Amino acid sequence: MEESTSTGGGPARPVAIEGAGPRPTASERRSYRVHSRWLYTGVGVFMALSVLYGFDLVNSIGRVPRGTEVAGSEVGGMTTADAERRLVEELGPQVDDEVDLRAGAVSTTLDPQAVGLSVDWQGTLDRAGEQPLNPITRLISLVWSTDVGIASVIPDARLTDFLERLALQADFEPREGAIWFDRDQVRSAIPLDGQRLQIENSRDAVLEHWLDDDGVDLPVDYTPTETDAEQVRALIRDVAEPAATRDVTLLASRIREDGTEPPVTTITTRLPAPPPPAGRERPESAEREIEMIDPDDPDAVPVVFPRDRIGEYLTFVREGDVLEPRFDADAAKGILEPLLEPTEQEGRDAGFEFSGTTATVVPAVQGRTVEWGPLLGALPGQLTDTAGPRVLPVSYVGRDPELTTEEAERAGIREPVGQFTVAVGANGRAQSMIASLAGHFIPAGESFSMEELAGTVSGDTSADAVATALFNAAFEAGAQDPVRTSRGVDGDAFPAGRDATASADVGFRNAQDTGLVIDASGSGNSVTVRLWGTREYTVRISTAPRTDVRRAPTRVVTTAGCTPSAGRDGYTARVTRTVQRGGATVSTDTVSSTYPPRERIECRAEQPAADADAPPPPPPPPGPGPIRIPGLPEIRIPGLPGN
Repeated sequence: MEESTSTGGGPARPVAIEGAGPRPTASERRSYRVHSRWLYTGVGVFMALSVLYGFDLVNSIGRVPRGTEVAGSEVGGMTTADAERRLVEELGPQVDDEVDLRAGAVSTTLDPQAVGLSVDWQGTLDRAGEQPLNPITRLISLVWSTDVGIASVIPDARLTDFLERLALQADFEPREGAIWFDRDQVRSAIPLDGQRLQIENSRDAVLEHWLDDDGVDLPVDYTPTETDAEQVRALIRDVAEPAATRDVTLLASRIREDGTEPPVTTITTRLPAPPPPAGRERPESAEREIEMIDPDDPDAVPVVFPRDRIGEYLTFVREGDVLEPRFDADAAKGILEPLLEPTEQEGRDAGFEFSGTTATVVPAVQGRTVEWGPLLGALPGQLTDTAGPRVLPVSYVGRDPELTTEEAERAGIREPVGQFTVAVGANGRAQSMIASLAGHFIPAGESFSMEELAGTVSGDTSADAVATALFNAAFEAGAQDPVRTSRGVDGDAFPAGRDATASADVGFRNAQDTGLVIDASGSGNSVTVRLWGTREYTVRISTAPRTDVRRAPTRVVTTAGCTPSAGRDGYTARVTRTVQRGGATVSTDTVSSTYPPRERIECRAEQPAADADAPPPPPPPPGPGPIRIPGLPEIRIPGLPGN
């Protein structure tokens, strides 16, 4: 401890005493007074609340806890007897009322009497429990109610049986979303989660809430769908309904009477884009130039897509968890082809008509067909567009004739230059070959093949007649590089050495400076083929004597039904053709055919064998003898029987 001393007789200095603190300042003394005031106030409030709590707790003894509700009826704070009386008065009349039950998407009603339901009123109030001691709980009960539910008299198995029967209706598998069309009406199925009723938990819910004003929600287990309901509704709104409820007009056109295309106008526009995948915005298409006919033009042909057939073109297919629209281009083409066919024009090459020895050129026709690619590509966007005019121009592809009118007129088709007739009637196969050959144009310098144009036919004499007539018409016209295969059968209707089978190709080359046209015809007894052109050749044809002759063998037939035949000798026939132009030989060709002999059939009656046991034949009757004339001697004439 330090002591204070003085020097020079002055005042003593303060001495610091160990353990004594410094004297509080004025601000510290004010702060102390404030804190003390708050402390005293807090203690006072606590004491007041404690008194209130104690008063409330004592006052609620023997009463139902405050904030208690039963099926919407407030009984909190009431004595047990008063609360039971209120429940009986307010809820008693509802005991016999049917109860609304909701099991997910399924609703029904329950007759309490049918399943033995009744209320244990005292047990219901007992569910509210004792007065809570927690002051916070008691404070909250002033503004918050708690529904304690009904305490039901436990019924027998009838309630469980009822719920099990309900489960047969309430349980179902998930139903995925779907969209389809009934003609021009949109039909749909919004996704619905599958569900399964919880029998035991549902029983508890009924026992506890069957007197609630709004019925009972039964617990169910849900199985979610893969598709989304909002996505399905968006497809209906943005795709299905626009396609089925508004017309789309295809603006087509027809060829003018003079055979020319109608005028079109080039416009710049934005064709609607097709529907985007799920969850994406429809993109804005780029501007493009398209050609379209004026709708007021007399040659404009508006064609409306038939909305009652939209279901053939537009379908909705589920891909995993997404429902997607599918546009069937082939189906759309099948729908629109008959509607647009009148606006198309089948192209036709220039042809020729023949009358006697005169040939006339039939003018060519310019063809046009619908350009299906752009049309089918733009159709989905137009069908689902909700803002634009929904008009789609139809464009066409022109088809130039392979043989134009000018080329036909310059081809030099003036007169028959080769002709041949075979005396065999034309059957169905032959007529088909004739139809393929008739009018075929062979340009100068080009080769011809019957097999490529009309095909081949085996084992048909009538078809062989067409092949033979064609070969010989070309042979006599001087066509070069003749190709044919002999029938190998000698017949009177076919030229020896110059016959041809339809089972192999017949061909030649047009070496003239002008074209050739085949004119073929057939009737019930003959086939004729002419080649028309400009005569440039002199043709000489000679047939050599038969060689390698082989006699027909003879076969004797003694059985019934025998048909005799004269048979034919076998031989080889050779034909030589010389083609000249202006005295100069162009070519010399030799064709040959070898025919095997055909046997001669001789029919003879079979002699019966002699029978040893048969009696001998009777003797011949006697002759008439000599001629006797009364009064004259007998007259015998040599050579007469009996003389």
